[in-house]
Amino acid sequence: MASTGVSGDAGADCTGHETVVSLGQDLTRNTIERYTARLSAEGHQTAPAAALRQAVADLAALGGGRVIYFADTLSSCEDDPLWVAETAPDTVRIDVVAMGAAADLHELSELALASGGLFHIWSGPDGAAEPGGAMIDGALPPAEGGGGAGSGTRPPSGRPLPAIEGGADPDLDIPALRLRRPGANAALAQVDTGIEQCPAFDSLSRTLLDYANGVAGDKPVTRDGPVAIAFVLDASGSMAGRQDGRSKMAIAKEALGEAVQALGGVNAVSSLHAYGFDDSLPKTPEASCPNTAEVVPFGANNGRRIARVAGRLKPYGYTPLGASLRAAGERLQSVEASRRVAVLISDGEETCGGDPVAEAAALAEAGIDVNTYVVGYDLDPSQRLELEAVAAAGGTGYLDAEDGPGLKRVLKELVSVVVEKTERIAPSCSNPVRGGLAPDSATEIPPGIYTVGELLEPGEFRYYRVAMEEGHRAVIRGLIQSWQYADTAEGPRESGAAPAALTIETRYPDGRPTAAQSAREVGIPGTPVETTFVDTTGSGVVFGLGDAYRRLPPESLFEVEIVPFGDGGTGDAGAVPDGEDVARIKPGGTADGNFGYEDRKDVWHYEPDGPGRLTASLVYREGAPKYRLTVYDAASGKRIGRGNNGPVQFDATGAVRIEAENRAPKLRPELGAYTIVVSNE
Repeated sequence: MASTGVSGDAGADCTGHETVVSLGQDLTRNTIERYTARLSAEGHQTAPAAALRQAVADLAALGGGRVIYFADTLSSCEDDPLWVAETAPDTVRIDVVAMGAAADLHELSELALASGGLFHIWSGPDGAAEPGGAMIDGALPPAEGGGGAGSGTRPPSGRPLPAIEGGADPDLDIPALRLRRPGANAALAQVDTGIEQCPAFDSLSRTLLDYANGVAGDKPVTRDGPVAIAFVLDASGSMAGRQDGRSKMAIAKEALGEAVQALGGVNAVSSLHAYGFDDSLPKTPEASCPNTAEVVPFGANNGRRIARVAGRLKPYGYTPLGASLRAAGERLQSVEASRRVAVLISDGEETCGGDPVAEAAALAEAGIDVNTYVVGYDLDPSQRLELEAVAAAGGTGYLDAEDGPGLKRVLKELVSVVVEKTERIAPSCSNPVRGGLAPDSATEIPPGIYTVGELLEPGEFRYYRVAMEEGHRAVIRGLIQSWQYADTAEGPRESGAAPAALTIETRYPDGRPTAAQSAREVGIPGTPVETTFVDTTGSGVVFGLGDAYRRLPPESLFEVEIVPFGDGGTGDAGAVPDGEDVARIKPGGTADGNFGYEDRKDVWHYEPDGPGRLTASLVYREGAPKYRLTVYDAASGKRIGRGNNGPVQFDATGAVRIEAENRAPKLRPELGAYTIVVSNE
């Protein structure tokens, strides 16, 4: 499969892709060579999301597999390929083969890490023969001199999103909201929780996760009035189409019937609105387009009634999306509720000349807190674009379902998250400190807990500077405290279910990016993200908060902690085998060392009691990155042993120098405090 796009039309090029050889067919070298011979680098966009989405779907349909993606950059289109990786089923992994300089490829490594895949950097156009640069999950060279195994494990990609019992799945496929806010002075709608100071970071994270997961605290705060949910079901003629041997209408009715059972016994009222179902009308636009009606009025514990009435609907007419949203919205306005939600389920776009985007925007701006969720079922790319725009205008998100099981999952998750989040108000804390607009104007802060205090658009970052001593480590932790923000007539407001995102990037005081990969998470309130920096010069660190793809909510929290760590490159051991800055291993055969952030190598001098066969090993006291041990004869400089991630045996005739090297990929450096041990065989 190839991501293509040479038309010059950004909309077309961002969705262009083609399948060259279908799954199940033989893929031969001749086939690849014939296809690549007619390719040229003329594309106007880097647009992997559409091709990756199709590849993931194809593999998932076969029970799972691996996507291997070749690229030199992530994307130049708004469609976010990271979402494809983050929402891929557990049975599908995306492996990335990245071409270029390691410092420029951190976003591609995120793509692999987000799906649990492998990441390889290749050394250049001719690098297909030999891997070059850092490799995640790659096997290191075999040990010499009887040393340890050469395989390693993938570094952690950040803390995983928690599983949610009876609530929203963290993999809920809600895209980034990219609407511009109406003005810099627009008021932000925030909930006053009465909390005047921030508790401990971990305690706050656990409490937020409990609330987001629907776990009641000692004193849960509930809203007054029920949540009102209006389901708008597509019963147009296209729903008579078949999928997996059944009509799409039958599949949709079954999925809706199962999802609405979650409404029983909760503080919610619901209704069912449908369109296109009246087969007694002539099948013409004039007769069918007005056929949109509330078929189940609002009521509590309405799940069984909605399922029963939906079961009698037949797919027949046209698709009046705009008129249906307007009618459902008018009914929502008449209902006493703490919150109002419209859920549109459709397999196609507007066919009656209406403007569903404008209708969704009007509901969001009506001042009655109506949000419109859109569930797209078995759509082609152009249909998906329209329904994504409807969801964005409605202040929430678009959820895609390609088949029956996907539709069931999406509807159940949507009902659960709407109900749970309107039952409780999550606690939060606020200590706003405005960051600088650029690294060179970063706001200087001491260690502590802070919040960003302003809503940042995608691509905007705020920067902070922290003073440090040489060899000390900064631990910078972020916390998502709210859901994503959407625009309304009153200004940006927190949505009810769209996950928020938080990225932390670290820089040197002169503004240069560090070698560390940016730490990023997308998730529910309470989701943490962490990165670290070890100062090897004593000049401190600058870090930025924001996100390239999503708005950063003003409640986004961060904590800075400074702890002593590492030798800073000049403390316990140097890094040059024949240099003077070499530490000595004690006569007993042990010594303590540290790998810092940029301190990736230490060299130790050891004098055995006499000739013999010895073993050198490394044991971590903190952290556990991959490592390599290399042993040299001190007199001749000849290498006499090498091993990866395990002990090394060697024959010593006199003094030796032992090189300990942190082999964690440069895209994700890891810290490690270790003890090195030299013993007799």
